[in-house]
Amino acid sequence: MIFDLKVTKKDCLTIVLLSVLFFGIAAWNLGEIQVPVTSWECITQESFYIDTGSVQHIQTVYFWVKSGNASVTIYSGSPDDNWNELGKVALAPRGTDYTIQTDFTVNADTRFLRFDLEAVTYDSRPNFSNWGITNPTDKDPAPYIKLTEIGLSSPSNIQIPIIVVRGLNSTDPALATLADEQDLLQIPPTYMSKMYFDEVYFARSAEDLANQQIPLERTHPPLGKLIQTIGVLAFGETPFGWRIIGVLFGTLMVPMMYLLGKKLFGTWIGGFSAAFLFSFDFMHFTMARIGTVDTYVLFFSLITQLFFLTYFAKVLKYGWKTSVLPLFLAVVFAALAFSTKWFSLFGVLGMLALLVVLRLKEVRGLKSTLSTKYVAFFDRPFLLLFGFIGVFIAIYFATYIPEMLMGSSPMTIFNLQNAMFSFHGGTVTDTSSAPWWSWPFMFRFDGTTVPRWFDITYLPNNTVSTITVFGNPAVWWIGFIAMIALAIEAFHVEELLSNLRSRLSKSSLPRISIRGNGWDTTAIFIVIVFLFSWLPYVLIGRATYIYHFYLSVPLLCLAITYFINRYWHKPAGKAATITIFATAAVLFVVFYPVISGAPASTEYIHQLKWFKSWFFAP
Repeated sequence: MIFDLKVTKKDCLTIVLLSVLFFGIAAWNLGEIQVPVTSWECITQESFYIDTGSVQHIQTVYFWVKSGNASVTIYSGSPDDNWNELGKVALAPRGTDYTIQTDFTVNADTRFLRFDLEAVTYDSRPNFSNWGITNPTDKDPAPYIKLTEIGLSSPSNIQIPIIVVRGLNSTDPALATLADEQDLLQIPPTYMSKMYFDEVYFARSAEDLANQQIPLERTHPPLGKLIQTIGVLAFGETPFGWRIIGVLFGTLMVPMMYLLGKKLFGTWIGGFSAAFLFSFDFMHFTMARIGTVDTYVLFFSLITQLFFLTYFAKVLKYGWKTSVLPLFLAVVFAALAFSTKWFSLFGVLGMLALLVVLRLKEVRGLKSTLSTKYVAFFDRPFLLLFGFIGVFIAIYFATYIPEMLMGSSPMTIFNLQNAMFSFHGGTVTDTSSAPWWSWPFMFRFDGTTVPRWFDITYLPNNTVSTITVFGNPAVWWIGFIAMIALAIEAFHVEELLSNLRSRLSKSSLPRISIRGNGWDTTAIFIVIVFLFSWLPYVLIGRATYIYHFYLSVPLLCLAITYFINRYWHKPAGKAATITIFATAAVLFVVFYPVISGAPASTEYIHQLKWFKSWFFAP
């Protein structure tokens, strides 16, 4: 049974408290609000040196690289004496590196450091330009490097201020920008002051859009990057600006989960359980804090499910003549999810399957010809759905309007869709990928890494800042067991097996009707949407990652909630529920360092490695 949604003052208070709790934890140490912004650019070669004012033991030199690449040879010595070569470093070894810090170990007593820099060929064109999809802002690959600051540290990781930067063969006044914001440097740098993992694609593209440029990342639709741009416009091109909108959307998912739980189970404990478990899931926390777009996909998907349930419940109660407004709104939000990432369509197909099966069941019972049944099937709501598909497509292509205003033609946007499809249907491989079947278990017996590490920074005193994405065991493992039990119950598997055994043994016992106890629409909804969100990855040949399981996590929470809601009124049920809640919260605290980037000792980090395939730090 799916319930009418009635929100009380108790519900509102619970939603506010859980939302404030999640936002407070997720926004804490999200990223620096102020970072170096002035920059120096080079397209050829440049030699310059820095002066610390007195002889210092310089342990490490850091380069704040905005974009481009360069090869730098580093020397110690003096402008009046011979220079001693210390080594060479590539400032941005990956072509996609953007807003990163590169370090080089100096380990020398000196007042001066000299840098012979040579810009390296850099390709600034958006994705797929080399597939023939050109853009009006495209520039041919050419030598280029853009630096915002240089920083120094002592052996005890204390910052050594740079007094002046001077050119050896020139008097370029812009060189001064390499040391004009020394008070804004984080030394040693961590995720707080740089881009990590796929932020170099998505957060960078948000910056591109904020600067009215066609975004670099075009392997996914633009809506998520457009949303992310809001944070960049509000807080600047800073880590906090890249990430804060994701935290806001992650917070908004807490009330969405509460409303889904209340809608499916009709009780306060149903809403609270769904929201609480989701709030303390590791993946929800980590993905909300990284400047990528998956959180927006899930947010729109949850709203889609809520409106679909509203429509589906009314159809079950009043028939097909009920208002289609909730279904239309579900289509709108499904289009917004699809306009962020295509894989959101999997869960939508599961909901569509529920409508198809329900309609087929009714049409099958009609006493009429096959052609009449065929016409009746499309009577409601499927003819309207065909119209809604037009709305879906219109919304999707409307999200490309900003890029078209920047010069991309409609034909370019159309060709881009083919390129995206080819990319996602390709054979991308990655040693850090994990197969679909391993995601709910979060480990593999062969030792291959399943939790995906996003960032690792080695810090002084045997400490490390690491960010890994995986699930809370109390949510994922219990949730997956609950999902299996729910599937058995939803589809009357025990009765089916009993009938099969009876048939195979040729028993004379009467067969058991699998519809004797009716159909549990709540259980069926949870199981179907979960399976459609997860199992399509069986068919995907390219590399997949554990964070592709993100859309399935709310369904795991709802599967647990199903049984909590059933047994909450019993003393044993309350005890089990409180145990699950407490375990989820305790595990969140215990694993907080490896999902947040909070510095912790390597000894503590290693104690969290429960399985051979879990990797948090060497």
